[in-house]
Amino acid sequence: MLNKSILSYQGPLSFSTIDWLLSEFKLAANDNDISFKTYKKMISVMIEALENVTKYSDKLLCNGDRFSAFCPSFQISCNDSVIEMETTNPVKKQEVSPLRTKIDHVNSQDSDALKELYKSIITNGEFSATGGAGLGFIEMAKTTGSKLEYAFENLSKDYSLYTFRVSMHI
Repeated sequence: MLNKSILSYQGPLSFSTIDWLLSEFKLAANDNDISFKTYKKMISVMIEALENVTKYSDKLLCNGDRFSAFCPSFQISCNDSVIEMETTNPVKKQEVSPLRTKIDHVNSQDSDALKELYKSIITNGEFSATGGAGLGFIEMAKTTGSKLEYAFENLSKDYSLYTFRVSMHI
C-alpha cells in the first residue's frame, strides 16, 4: 500500500455497505484534494471491485467478526502521484484458477485490445452462472490504464485469501 490511507474498511460487505463506502470516498476525496476526474475513475473501479467481492466471497464465513481473516477488507491509499485500491476476501479454492485466468487474460491485452474485447463481450450477450459477463476486470483495466495485481494465500482446506490491487496515476 501507499503511504497515506484515505479510506479503510474490514467487515461484512453488503450493497448498503458499498453505498456507504462510496459516500465515504466522496468525503475522503474532498479532504485529500483528489481531482474530480480521478474521483470519477476511482468510483467506477470501486463499484466493480466491491461487486466482485460480494460475488466471490462466502458471506457465511465472516459472521460479523470484523477482524476475522474471512472478513473482506477494502482500502484506498495514495501519495502525490498515485492512488491505489486494494480488496481482500476469501474465495473458494475452486474459484482461484478461473480468477487467475480472467485477470491474466485482461493483463495480457494492450488498451486497443481491451476496447475490442469489451465490445466483443457486450455484443455476444453471454453471461456466467453468477450473472456477470466478465466486464468488470476489463473495465477496471481500461479505466486505470494499469495492470491488475492479485495474490492468493492459503486460508484453510477449502478457502484462499484473494488480494486484488489496482492503481492509477493521479
